[in-house]
Amino acid sequence: MQNTWSDRDLPVLDAIVKYLDDAAGSAWPYLSDIAEATDLELKEVTKAAYALESDGLIDVRRSMGGPDSWTVNSVSGEARRLVGQWPTAEQFVDELVRRLQAAADEEPDEERRGRLRELASAAGGVARNVFADVTAAVITRQMGG
Repeated sequence: MQNTWSDRDLPVLDAIVKYLDDAAGSAWPYLSDIAEATDLELKEVTKAAYALESDGLIDVRRSMGGPDSWTVNSVSGEARRLVGQWPTAEQFVDELVRRLQAAADEEPDEERRGRLRELASAAGGVARNVFADVTAAVITRQMGG
Protein backbone atom coordinates (compact mmCIF):
# COMPACT_ATOMS: atom_id res chain seq x y z
CA MET A 1 0.00 0.00 0.00
CA GLN A 2 1.24 3.46 -0.94
CA ASN A 3 2.17 6.03 1.74
CA THR A 4 0.03 9.05 0.86
CA TRP A 5 0.91 11.33 3.78
CA SER A 6 3.81 13.33 2.34
CA ASP A 7 2.74 13.38 -1.31
CA ARG A 8 -0.99 14.00 -0.93
CA ASP A 9 -2.48 14.39 2.53
CA LEU A 10 0.03 16.77 4.11
CA PRO A 11 0.10 19.18 1.14
CA VAL A 12 -3.71 19.20 1.12
CA LEU A 13 -3.85 19.81 4.87
CA ASP A 14 -1.26 22.58 4.59
CA ALA A 15 -3.21 24.29 1.79
CA ILE A 16 -6.46 24.05 3.78
CA VAL A 17 -4.90 25.58 6.91
CA LYS A 18 -3.30 28.39 4.87
CA TYR A 19 -6.57 29.09 3.07
CA LEU A 20 -8.57 29.25 6.30
CA ASP A 21 -5.93 31.42 7.93
CA ASP A 22 -5.77 33.83 4.97
CA ALA A 23 -9.56 34.02 4.71
CA ALA A 24 -9.83 34.77 8.45
CA GLY A 25 -13.25 33.16 8.67
CA SER A 26 -14.70 35.00 5.67
CA ALA A 27 -14.71 31.99 3.34
CA TRP A 28 -14.39 28.25 3.43
CA PRO A 29 -12.22 26.60 0.80
CA TYR A 30 -13.84 24.42 -1.80
CA LEU A 31 -12.01 21.19 -2.50
CA SER A 32 -11.57 22.55 -6.03
CA ASP A 33 -9.69 25.57 -4.53
CA ILE A 34 -7.41 23.17 -2.69
CA ALA A 35 -6.84 21.13 -5.86
CA GLU A 36 -5.77 24.30 -7.64
CA ALA A 37 -3.52 25.40 -4.76
CA THR A 38 -1.75 22.03 -4.58
CA ASP A 39 -1.67 21.17 -8.29
CA LEU A 40 -3.34 17.87 -7.43
CA GLU A 41 -6.29 16.35 -9.23
CA LEU A 42 -9.66 16.91 -7.51
CA LYS A 43 -9.97 13.13 -7.14
CA GLU A 44 -6.74 13.04 -5.10
CA VAL A 45 -7.79 16.02 -2.98
CA THR A 46 -11.10 14.29 -2.30
CA LYS A 47 -9.28 11.14 -1.16
CA ALA A 48 -7.08 13.27 1.08
CA ALA A 49 -10.12 15.05 2.51
CA TYR A 50 -11.72 11.71 3.41
CA ALA A 51 -8.50 10.56 5.08
CA LEU A 52 -7.99 13.82 6.98
CA GLU A 53 -11.62 13.94 8.07
CA SER A 54 -11.56 10.32 9.26
CA ASP A 55 -8.70 11.27 11.60
CA GLY A 56 -10.58 14.33 12.93
CA LEU A 57 -8.17 16.83 11.36
CA ILE A 58 -10.73 18.62 9.16
CA ASP A 59 -14.50 19.01 8.88
CA VAL A 60 -15.93 18.72 5.37
CA ARG A 61 -19.37 20.03 4.43
CA ARG A 62 -20.80 18.05 1.55
CA SER A 63 -23.31 19.70 -0.75
CA MET A 64 -25.70 18.17 -3.26
CA GLY A 65 -23.09 18.62 -5.98
CA GLY A 66 -19.94 16.64 -6.35
CA PRO A 67 -16.68 17.07 -4.47
CA ASP A 68 -15.83 20.26 -6.39
CA SER A 69 -18.61 21.98 -4.42
CA TRP A 70 -17.68 20.55 -1.01
CA THR A 71 -16.09 22.92 1.49
CA VAL A 72 -13.80 22.55 4.48
CA ASN A 73 -15.38 24.29 7.47
CA SER A 74 -12.69 23.88 10.08
CA VAL A 75 -9.41 22.29 11.05
CA SER A 76 -8.35 20.93 14.41
CA GLY A 77 -5.53 22.19 16.58
CA GLU A 78 -3.70 18.97 15.78
CA ALA A 79 -3.96 19.84 12.06
CA ARG A 80 -2.34 23.21 12.78
CA ARG A 81 0.44 21.49 14.72
CA LEU A 82 1.05 18.97 11.91
CA VAL A 83 1.63 21.75 9.36
CA GLY A 84 3.80 23.70 11.81
CA GLN A 85 1.42 26.59 12.42
CA TRP A 86 1.10 25.76 16.11
CA PRO A 87 4.11 24.38 17.95
CA THR A 88 4.18 21.08 19.75
CA ALA A 89 5.62 21.08 23.25
CA GLU A 90 8.86 19.63 21.87
CA GLN A 91 9.10 22.33 19.19
CA PHE A 92 8.48 24.97 21.84
CA VAL A 93 11.32 23.60 23.98
CA ASP A 94 13.63 23.50 20.93
CA GLU A 95 12.83 27.16 20.22
CA LEU A 96 13.41 28.04 23.89
CA VAL A 97 16.84 26.39 23.77
CA ARG A 98 17.74 28.24 20.54
CA ARG A 99 16.71 31.58 22.06
CA LEU A 100 18.59 30.94 25.29
CA GLN A 101 21.72 30.10 23.30
CA ALA A 102 21.31 33.26 21.20
CA ALA A 103 20.81 35.33 24.36
CA ALA A 104 23.96 33.83 25.83
CA ASP A 105 25.91 34.66 22.67
CA GLU A 106 24.82 38.31 22.94
CA GLU A 107 25.21 38.67 26.72
CA PRO A 108 28.22 40.86 27.61
CA ASP A 109 28.31 39.82 31.28
CA GLU A 110 30.35 36.62 31.60
CA GLU A 111 28.48 35.31 34.66
CA ARG A 112 25.04 35.83 33.10
CA ARG A 113 26.29 34.36 29.81
CA GLY A 114 27.37 31.23 31.69
CA ARG A 115 24.00 30.93 33.44
CA LEU A 116 22.13 31.29 30.16
CA ARG A 117 24.28 28.57 28.60
CA GLU A 118 23.67 26.28 31.59
CA LEU A 119 19.93 26.86 31.32
CA ALA A 120 19.99 26.18 27.56
CA SER A 121 21.98 23.02 28.19
CA ALA A 122 19.56 21.82 30.86
CA ALA A 123 16.49 22.62 28.75
CA GLY A 124 17.96 20.77 25.78
CA GLY A 125 19.52 17.91 27.71
CA VAL A 126 18.45 15.80 30.65
CA ALA A 127 15.59 18.14 31.62
CA ARG A 128 14.19 18.30 28.06
CA ASN A 129 11.38 15.83 28.76
CA VAL A 130 10.43 17.70 31.93
CA PHE A 131 10.33 21.01 30.03
CA ALA A 132 8.24 19.40 27.28
CA ASP A 133 5.81 17.83 29.76
CA VAL A 134 5.36 21.13 31.61
CA THR A 135 4.90 23.00 28.33
CA ALA A 136 2.32 20.47 27.14
CA ALA A 137 0.43 20.82 30.43
CA VAL A 138 0.41 24.61 30.12
CA ILE A 139 -0.79 24.46 26.50
CA THR A 140 -3.52 21.98 27.43
CA ARG A 141 -4.66 24.15 30.34
CA GLN A 142 -4.76 27.27 28.16
CA MET A 143 -6.89 25.41 25.63
CA GLY A 144 -9.35 24.45 28.36
CA GLY A 145 -8.37 20.79 28.42
